[in-house]
Amino acid sequence: METDWLELWRELTALAGHRPESEAVKRYRAHAAGGRERPDPLLERVLDEIDSSTTVLDIGAGNGRWSIPCARKAAAVTACEPSAEMRELLAAGAASAGLNNISFMPEVWEDARPQPHDIIVCAHAMYASPDLRLFIDKMDRHARRTCYLSIRLPPADGIIGRLSRAVYGRMHDSPNAVIACNALYQMSIYASVQVEQEIHPWTNRAFEEAFARARRHLHLGECTDHDGLIRATLKEHLTVTDEGYIWPDGMRSALLWWHPAQKR
Repeated sequence: METDWLELWRELTALAGHRPESEAVKRYRAHAAGGRERPDPLLERVLDEIDSSTTVLDIGAGNGRWSIPCARKAAAVTACEPSAEMRELLAAGAASAGLNNISFMPEVWEDARPQPHDIIVCAHAMYASPDLRLFIDKMDRHARRTCYLSIRLPPADGIIGRLSRAVYGRMHDSPNAVIACNALYQMSIYASVQVEQEIHPWTNRAFEEAFARARRHLHLGECTDHDGLIRATLKEHLTVTDEGYIWPDGMRSALLWWHPAQKR
């Protein structure tokens, strides 16, 4: 049976849920305190398209990890961010950078009423949106030039992929770039793709933490039928070091982009 990618996205957003806002803010503050940002070739690809006449809308702008670099080059940036604490972090970062060309839309994207912008970007802020068609259609209608999605890309041969196929017969981890790219194709949007080559492996200090992580990614809830398989797979494929248990899985992102005129 042919996969309905939009429905699979909806299913996985419902299973994955989302972290409390306070936890997200705490994570952003800790990351900021950690110092220098690592290079982001996907952001660099977006920045290459921006000049002093460009307007940019950043969906789910968070603390400004993309908004602030865009604002350094663009005429104006609109940060669509519903969290008051995140907007506060972004405003502080913009002030520290001497930028005064960022304005705010304090709504979730689905409720926002934006003006057209040259470029619309969304970096890892689409995972809690179950209706990907609505999300993308709205980007498509309001972008004059280009729409960009930066979205996580799970490894094809990772532990979670192996376990997903064993348990469900297919990848069943979370909303990700593979699903999004196929969903765009299902919508007759032919996106270009750039993949971040560097992967940042997951690490757990204890085996039971790794086991709990695998169960969480597989959305098994109270079901223990696959616990033996999970433990055996982790013991076979995790690397044990002084730092803990290192996964072959990790954080890698893909950038999907398209021009609205390309649709149909």
